[in-house]
Amino acid sequence: MQHEATQHIKPKQKHRRRMLPNGRPVFVIVTAVIIILLGWQVISAFSVTTETTPAVQVTVNDSILADGWFFRDETAITGSTGDTIKHIVYSGERVQQNSALAVVYSDEQALMLSRELTPLENRIALLDTALQSATDGADAAKLDQMIILQLQQMAAQAKSGTGSALSSASNTLRTLALRREAGNADTAAITAERDALLLEQSSLNAQLAGHTTQLTAPTSGYFSEVVDGYEDVLTLDTLEDLSIAQFHELTESQPDKSNTSLGKIIEGFSWYLVSEITAEDANRFSEGQSLRVNFTQASLETPVTVHAVLKERGADTALLVLEGTEFNSEMVSMRQQPIEIILATYTGLKVPKKAVRIQESTNSSGETVQQTGVFILSGSFQKFKIINTLFEADDFYVVEQSATNVDMLVEQDQIIIRGKNLQNNMVVKQ
Repeated sequence: MQHEATQHIKPKQKHRRRMLPNGRPVFVIVTAVIIILLGWQVISAFSVTTETTPAVQVTVNDSILADGWFFRDETAITGSTGDTIKHIVYSGERVQQNSALAVVYSDEQALMLSRELTPLENRIALLDTALQSATDGADAAKLDQMIILQLQQMAAQAKSGTGSALSSASNTLRTLALRREAGNADTAAITAERDALLLEQSSLNAQLAGHTTQLTAPTSGYFSEVVDGYEDVLTLDTLEDLSIAQFHELTESQPDKSNTSLGKIIEGFSWYLVSEITAEDANRFSEGQSLRVNFTQASLETPVTVHAVLKERGADTALLVLEGTEFNSEMVSMRQQPIEIILATYTGLKVPKKAVRIQESTNSSGETVQQTGVFILSGSFQKFKIINTLFEADDFYVVEQSATNVDMLVEQDQIIIRGKNLQNNMVVKQ
C-alpha cells in the first residue's frame, strides 16, 4: 500500500515542476510590455512638439460632378461624300439661312485651282489698297492707331475661336500695314503687277467654270462640321416629359453614322444639357437658378440657368436640365461631356479640421459663450483666433478672412495642428 501511495504522489510533484518554469516567463513578459507602453505614453505626453501649418488663401467650388448630354434642334446639311469641299465658315459661327457655308468642287483638280486662286485674290486686293493709299495721302499716325486696335481685336477673336472673323481681321491688318507704307510705293510697278495678276485670275476662273457649286445654310443657326448621328434623337421635343428610363434609352442607343451629311446647323440661340444626378443633390436646384458649368475635358466654363429638375416618386436619381446661350467652336462639336456643375465658389483661408477647437469665454453680460476657432503660434505665444466657416470640405474648412478684426484668422497665421496645453496667451517653450 505504501508503494502504491508513493507512486501516486510522485506524478503530482512532477506536474507542478512543469507548470512553474512555463508560467513565470509569460507573466514577466506581459508585465514588461505594459510597463514599456505606459512609459512610452508618459514620455510622449511630455515630449509633444508644437506642429503648425500656415493659413493660406484658397478658392474652392461647391460643385457636383456629372455626365452632361446636349439636347438641341439640329438640321443636317446633305451632300455627296465623294465631293471635294472647301468650307467658307468655321464651326461655332452664326450663319443666316441661305448664306454660303462651303464651295463644293467636282474633283481634286478643281480644288487645287481654287487654292491657287485664293492668295491671288488677296494679293490683288492689297495692291488695290496700295494704289488708293498712295494717292489719298493717308495719315500715318491714324493708321498706326488703327493697326493697334486691329491687333487687339484679333487677340480677342483668337481667344473666342471665331475662325472666319479672325481670317478677315488678318486681311484687314495686312491692308492697314500696306497703307502705312504706301507713301513710298512705286505706283507704276504696283499697277503692272496688279494687271498681271488680274490676267492670271481670269484664266483660273475660266478653268473652274462649271466645276463648283455652293453649299448654303438650310436654316439660321450655328454651324458645326461634326455630325454624330444623334441629330434626330436628342432633340428639344424629347425634353418634354422626359423620364429617367427614356433618357437611358436615348443616350444608350447606337447613333446612325452612315449618313452623308457635310455638317449641321444648330438652330436657335440656346442649348440644353441634361445630367442624371442623385435625388439628394437634385434638392439643391430650382428652376431659374443661375449656375456655372465647367466642361472639364475642354477646360471651358460657361454660365447656365436651371431649365428644369425632373424628379420621379421613389427614384434614387433625377434629371437636371441646364440651359446655356454661349456658343463656340468646341461647344457645337460636343455631345456627351464630363461636367462640373458649380453652385457657388468660395475664397477664404484653408483650415485643417483637426486644428479646430471650441473655446469658452465670458461676454460683456457675464454669460459664458462658446467660440469656434483655432490656436496659432505667434512668436512664443499661443493665441486663439475666431473662425467663421464659409465652406466645408472632407478634411478642411474654408473660413472667412478679415482685414479689420484682429481676433480673426488672417493669411499666413501659423495654425497649430498639434500641441499640448493649448491656452490663449500661453508661452510655448522652444
